Amino acid sequence: MNPLETPRRISFDLETFAEVARKKWWIVPLTMLIGLTLMFWQESDLQTEAPYFSLTRVYEPTDEGAPLTLVGVNTDLISQFPDETNLVLFLESAEIKQKIQANFDREINLLVKQLDKTFSLNTQTDGGAITKFSFKPSRRFSYELTCVEEDEKNCAGAIDLYAQELQSIRLIATKAGFANSMKLIDSLLAADIQLSPDDLSRLNLQRNAFDQAIDIASGEIIQISESKYFGGETVGTVDRRSYIFGLLVGLIFGIIILIQFVVTDSKIRSARSLITATSYEKYLGEATSTADSNSLQLLAAALRGSSPNKIESIKILPVGAETVYEKFATDLAQILGARVSITKPFGQLTAADLTPSNGAVFLLAVVKNSANVSELKQIWSVIEKSGNIVLGSALITQ
Repeated sequence: MNPLETPRRISFDLETFAEVARKKWWIVPLTMLIGLTLMFWQESDLQTEAPYFSLTRVYEPTDEGAPLTLVGVNTDLISQFPDETNLVLFLESAEIKQKIQANFDREINLLVKQLDKTFSLNTQTDGGAITKFSFKPSRRFSYELTCVEEDEKNCAGAIDLYAQELQSIRLIATKAGFANSMKLIDSLLAADIQLSPDDLSRLNLQRNAFDQAIDIASGEIIQISESKYFGGETVGTVDRRSYIFGLLVGLIFGIIILIQFVVTDSKIRSARSLITATSYEKYLGEATSTADSNSLQLLAAALRGSSPNKIESIKILPVGAETVYEKFATDLAQILGARVSITKPFGQLTAADLTPSNGAVFLLAVVKNSANVSELKQIWSVIEKSGNIVLGSALITQ
């Protein structure tokens, strides 16, 4: 094998790589930009939703009926109106929302949630060391108020106003519950029934206790917790090393893609690729359109040496272009002393054009960076099968 002939394996020369890189250079910056963007997107916590601020407070009401147990009142039997379970409905009514919304210049989005009841464990020891356990549900609920807005501006004030409304409603409900109990006691005292002095004294004491409880009732609720959260679109500072890593990864992938283009490139871009497509014996040389180049002289010498007989006529068939420069044919005819003509493009040839003639040979003028390997092989096969002699191929730079 001639040292100029390339082995039959996947390979490429620097000239081919340089030509592909010149035309596909934009792939490397693009992959580097993609790598940089992915690094920024991954590490900056960039989110798609709009930025928002959330404030949550939990309130627990005081048990204002607890002191009544001192006078023998079972506070579990006192029923408020509205009941604790219905207070949320009052807070979320349109009337209260409009009342609070009037204090702010933009819409307030607030959610009121009633937390579950709590239970207390009571123990009682009877004779014989027998211990009894009982669960007592608390009649009080905790309330969770959550406000969401674009930034930390109105939420604190809005929750304060809702807490005031909740306190007012609870005060009304508490007083209503105490008043209902007082009505029952008044009915018992006014009824025509015989009461013992102790019962009468106890009922009067309890009535006075309810009267005092109504006077000192406040509906107080106590804040027991507060939490804030900032969410949505937050762009953090990406470390410089992450940027460099993204650029390097993009560079590596860009080079790999370029190499893939080079390996799969079917264009004839150098003498080496033309030799690979045909053979070393059929490669006659390279010619350029530069006036001071002696490439045409060398090509003519190769033509004369490759033919065992005297060349009378040379038909130049362009491959990869419609034609080749006219001076190529005239100079070649003058050097060889033979008739040299440029044929029509392969796609326009007819059977008459391919009729063999004595002393006539074909020269395939392969235009650099334009001719395709599969196209060259097809043309070569058709010319030879038509009975014509293909003297060889030459790489033409126009």
